[in-house]
Formats: sequence, structure tokens, C-alpha cells
Amino acid sequence: MNMTEQQVTTAVQAAAQVQEHVTEELPNFITILEHFFPKSHFVRFLFSWENVLFSFLILGFIAIRSISAARKKEFLPKGLQNRWELVFEGLAEFVTGILGPRGMEHVPFLGTMFLYILLQNWLGLIPLMKSPTSAWSTTIAFALITTIYVQWVGIKEHGFVNYAKHLAGNPVGILGLALFPLMLVINLSIEFFAVPLSLSLRLFANVSSEDKLLYKFAELNAMYYWLPFLFQLFANVLVILFSFIQAFVFLLLSTVYISLIMPHEHDEDHVAAPEQSSSPVHSPPT
Repeated sequence: MNMTEQQVTTAVQAAAQVQEHVTEELPNFITILEHFFPKSHFVRFLFSWENVLFSFLILGFIAIRSISAARKKEFLPKGLQNRWELVFEGLAEFVTGILGPRGMEHVPFLGTMFLYILLQNWLGLIPLMKSPTSAWSTTIAFALITTIYVQWVGIKEHGFVNYAKHLAGNPVGILGLALFPLMLVINLSIEFFAVPLSLSLRLFANVSSEDKLLYKFAELNAMYYWLPFLFQLFANVLVILFSFIQAFVFLLLSTVYISLIMPHEHDEDHVAAPEQSSSPVHSPPT
């Protein structure tokens, strides 16, 4: 029996709708609510903004725990205060190891981003929860925030005029002025297009792959009962490790980008050289 064109179109649309709702990740409490209450406007709202909701859960957790730790100001830290100071000292040592002593002013931003991303990566391991970083909309937001921060550091450190020269490739002479438009387009593309894409896609691809890994092992558990359970535990350990690595890579690359845009010692020596040469040279007394 031949199908009419309208029937074919209807079948294709139905298949597309089914494919749209097929996700290879473990269900969370919002997707369960959406399954049982598909007509509820409130549930639809939660479903549309689930990544934002889970991000705010992590944000609230960090805020509450950090405020609680800050209130316990003891000379000999213990408990929660001791753990937070250990985390802060580790992050500060890593950042200043790359940026030098001045890197301390960037520790609050870089450390917060690291903890925020790490806990979001790990959130998917909790039953009925979801890793917001498994969505590109979340990771691109982190990447854009980092990109804006790095460019702000460049303007702060060099001044707007020198920052603009940096984007233009520091043109010198007639050839430099001739290549000014090309270098400006290339540098703008790298700073505001390639860098955010690189940061966001790497994090998104790895975390979403981890979610698919957990989903596949959960499928095996449902089909073959207890046998794949040991592999599920092994997969959880891998996800914990890889999630930490991805957050650390984001921290490392962000720190390196800040290091590249900050003034270096040879730049300061180059600026100081004319000042030293302009001072009068006294001949030794006879």
C-alpha cells in the first residue's frame, strides 16, 4: 500500500519529535516530572531551564559552604575552615606558579571558576541530578566570561591604546600599517571566537561523553542485573577523575591566557631602557 505525501510528512515529523526527546543521559527529577506532568506549565518552565536550575544549585552550595567556613575564623583552623583554606592555598600556589606573585589577584576568579565547573561536572553522579556542563549553553557561558575577563586584564595592564595595538599586531612601519586590517581581523577572531570555542567545546564534549558512559552502563545493569554493576562502579571512578581533569584543564588554559596577555619582564625592561639612556653620563673624576 502506497503512502500519500501527507502521511510521509507526518511520519517524518513524528520520528523527528521522538529523536528530539531521545537523550543518552540518566534521567533527573525534572525530566521525570516532565514525563508525568507534560501539560504543566510550571514543569515545562523547569524543563526548559533545567541547566540554569542545576547551575544555581551548585552556586548556592558554594556560597553557603564558603560563608560558613569564613565565619569560623580560628587561629588554628579545623574542620570546614581547614578544608577551604587547603583548597585556597592549593589554587593560589598553582596560579602564582604560572603568573608569579601578581597572580594572587586573579586567584578569586580562577579558583571560583574551577570549583564551579568541578562541582557541576560531579553533580551528574548524584541520583536524579544532572551535570549542567553536559550542555554547550553552559560551557559557552563559562568560556565567554573567561574571555571577557582575560581581555579586561589586558586593558587594565596595558591601557586601552596599547591593548588596541596588541590586537592590531603592534604594527611598525609602512608594512605594519598595511597589514593592520588583516592582523586586527585575525587577532579578534582568535581572541573572541577561537578561544571561547576551544574552551567550551572541550568541556562540553568530555562531560556529555561521561554522561553517555554512565547511561550505557545503567542500561546494562537494567538488562543483565548485577553483573555490570562492578563496571558501573569503575565508570563512576573514571567520571570522577575525568571531571576533575576537565575542570583542571579549564583552569590551566584560563591561567595561561591571562599569562600571555599580562606584561612580561622583557617588556618592562624595554620600556625602562630609554629612561636609563636619557640620564646624563658623568665622566669619572680625573
